[in-house]
This record gives sequence, C-alpha cells and structure tokens, in this order.
Amino acid sequence: MNIKRLLLALFLISRPLNSFLSGFAVVIGAIAAVTENKLPLDESQIAGIVLGYLATSLIAIGGYAINDVFDIEIDKINAPHRPLPSGLMTIGEAKGYSIILFIIGVVVPLFNIYSHFMLRIQASLIALVGGVLLYLYAIYFKRSGLLGNIMIGLLTAIPFIYGGFLTRSFETMIFPVLFAFLLIVGREVIKDIEDVHGDQLKNVQSVALKYGVKPARNLGFLILLLLVFVNPLPILWNYYTNPIFVLIVLIIDIVIFYCGYLLFNRTEEEIITNATPAKKMLKACITLGILGFLIEGLMKLFSAYI
Repeated sequence: MNIKRLLLALFLISRPLNSFLSGFAVVIGAIAAVTENKLPLDESQIAGIVLGYLATSLIAIGGYAINDVFDIEIDKINAPHRPLPSGLMTIGEAKGYSIILFIIGVVVPLFNIYSHFMLRIQASLIALVGGVLLYLYAIYFKRSGLLGNIMIGLLTAIPFIYGGFLTRSFETMIFPVLFAFLLIVGREVIKDIEDVHGDQLKNVQSVALKYGVKPARNLGFLILLLLVFVNPLPILWNYYTNPIFVLIVLIIDIVIFYCGYLLFNRTEEEIITNATPAKKMLKACITLGILGFLIEGLMKLFSAYI
C-alpha cells in the first residue's frame, strides 16, 4: 500500500474547507439559538459544542466520500481530477473511509464527560440522523426532485437543531431551523428551474420537469413567502432584539419579494433565465441570515461575560 498516495487521497476527498464549515455550522447554531437564561455557558454546553463540531465535521467528510462514490461516472467527465476518477483512491477505500468516519462521528458526542448520560445519547442520536440523511441523499435522493430538495433543507437545518440542543435553547432553536430549512428548500426549487434544460438530459425528476416551470416557480415562491411570515416572529416575541438582526430580516424579505418580481408575469423562458440571478440573491440571503443569527448570539454572549 502506498501510504503517501492514500493520505493525499484522504485529504482531497475530505474537502477540508467544506468539512470545517460544516462543523462550524453547529457552533453558529449553538450561538444563534442560545437564550439569555442559558448564559453563561457551563462546562457541559462548551464541551458539547466542541464535540458537536468534531462529530459534524467527521460525518460531513464521510458524506463527501460516499457522495463521490455514487458520482464517480459523472466525475469521470466533469471532475476527472478527483481522487476516485483519477485512480488515486479506490471505491473500496472511499467506502471504508466513509463508514469509519460515520461511526466515529456518531460515537464522539458520548465522550462529553460533563453531560448526563441521556443527553449524550440524545446528542449521538442527532449525529446519527444527520449521517443517515447524508447517506440516503447520496444514494437515493440526489436526483429525486422535491424529495432531494427537502433532504438538503433538512441537512442544512440539522446543525441548528444540534446547536440548540447542545445549549439547551429549545424555545428559540426553531427560528434558525425554520430559516435554514425554508430558504434552502425554496432556493433549491428555484435552482431546479434554472437547471431544467440540463436536467432533461440527466433524467432528474425535479418539480420543474415533472409539473412545469410555472408550477415550480409557484411552489418555490410559496415556500419563500412562508419564510417572510416566520422571519419577524422572533423579533415580535422579543427573542431577538438587536437592530442589526432587524435590518437583516428586512433586507432578506425585500430580496425575496424582488425575486418574485423577477419570476412572475414572465414567459417560461424568461422565468428560466431569471432563476439564475434569483438563485444567487437567495444564496446571499442564506449567508446574511446566518450572520444575523450569529451577531444576535454573540451580543448575548458578550453581555453575559462582561
């Protein structure tokens, strides 16, 4: 066995930057969901966040590896430099690497010696659910249309669920969870409209292909309108009061309505064309929204520790 070859392959298939960001999403989720009555954080919460970061990063890497296994034929054409199509790594090695990291990621939360046993079990179960969803998405749902879109939304929301659980901020956890889920699913449906011509060649059962471009537009925008309704609730209920967060919510809602302007009262081809800028603006909204939740949480942490 060529150790240098294998180590290089493991590094490349792990997507180091992406896996770091996946783990950091748990940290953001914990900070975003934390409430003032849960501050300052105790040893159990801090250890849980650190281990949650590690567990999520490892499971994410396992997900990247198994995803590459099932995408190997596509990658031979689109990304021949990747470890599997280039021959740097075998399918068996990628599967084994994925399974090992998956198991370690699920077990890691059990090592929080500062936490009660049942809380450790529950944290491990959340990690297990995330890992199973990653596998199911890669194997079954990646090209299944709406089910795949919903799966991506769930996978994006799970770090916020995990973070809220780790800080035991159950009452406010729902807001970042709904934000991530609704915005991601709505954006994915809009993205499917953009990809409708290419998806015809790949036999992807997207909403846009199965039911038509305009029904897909209607569904995507309806999901985004639900987000517009949810966004101000934590402000109205005085959970989040930072002026920056309020401004960010306002900006996101304006962008969503502008996306509606781009997509409605248009021909089908115009909708497909305008789906590209709408998708890009919604992606910016994801970053902006997470930043808003992070700022709100950091301000609470700052006030608790000064």
